[in-house]
This record gives sequence, structure tokens and C-alpha cells, in this order.
Amino acid sequence: MDKGLVTLIGMSIAYVASFVGLGLAWWSYRKRQSVQNGKDDS
Repeated sequence: MDKGLVTLIGMSIAYVASFVGLGLAWWSYRKRQSVQNGKDDS
């Protein structure tokens, strides 16, 4: 496989993984905030 294509695929996976991590962190933050405020919306 072409080295440029491998680099593109690898960077795309890293980009998506960073957004997944950001989403999980935001979800965890929201969950903790709602518990601290006495609102459990689960």
C-alpha cells in the first residue's frame, strides 16, 4: 500500500478517536454535574 495512503488512514483513525474521547469526556462531565446538582436524568 502507498505510504501516503497509510498515513491518511492512520491520521483519520486518530482524528475520529479524539472526537470519541472528547464525547466520552463531555458525557462523563455532564453525568457528574447532574449528580452533584441533585438531578439524575438517567
